[in-house]
Amino acid sequence: MSDFGAFTHLGYIPWLVAGFVLCAAETLAPGAFLIWIGVAALIVGTVEFVWPLEFTAQLLLFAALAVALVVVGRRVYGSLDRRSPPEPLSRAHGLIGKEFFLDQPIERGYGKIRVDDSVWRVAGEDMDVGAKVRVTGVEDGSLLRVAKA
Repeated sequence: MSDFGAFTHLGYIPWLVAGFVLCAAETLAPGAFLIWIGVAALIVGTVEFVWPLEFTAQLLLFAALAVALVVVGRRVYGSLDRRSPPEPLSRAHGLIGKEFFLDQPIERGYGKIRVDDSVWRVAGEDMDVGAKVRVTGVEDGSLLRVAKA
């Protein structure tokens, strides 16, 4: 046995307790990080129960498992974020990049377009009714910045 004090004589119990505490702490501070360290501790506790190891071997096994599980967990759960594109900030932001025809001319910098069943105020260079425009941005929440398409 090594001389790490009383902890080394308790065997598997501290690993299991630490594992359950870390897994429970994940519910208070979610982020899919503590759960993997807790699972590593639970695995070490289970291995220690079935096949007793020196304390140094327990620490090395825990470190290796924690690193491996965190890396795998981040790769698996991190990929969920990348699967779907982010939602637009608003309906107006969802129109960026789309093309429409002017419903009312742009005069002195402002005009209107029709999008489905609604009319949107647009800003851009002066253009005639029916001109094809592309939405390039959103200003003040609902004013669409447009450019000639």
